[in-house]
Amino acid sequence: MEERITVHEKARGETINVYVGEYRGTKYLHIREWYVDKEQEEKPTKKGVAIPIEKIEALKEAIERLVPNTEEE
Repeated sequence: MEERITVHEKARGETINVYVGEYRGTKYLHIREWYVDKEQEEKPTKKGVAIPIEKIEALKEAIERLVPNTEEE
């Protein structure tokens, strides 16, 4: 994992993070919930999704269609 970006902070120190990871030779974009354990270390949960990198363009297109454009033109 090269870089992890927090996109949402939840209650009790939980966060939703986006990062790229690799599993069995395939790279994935993870959108996953993380928590802080008893030793104050951040750890990922099973709550989330892993999308193959080759599907990212389809995800971007879906977000652009579903989320109104809030940027000023």
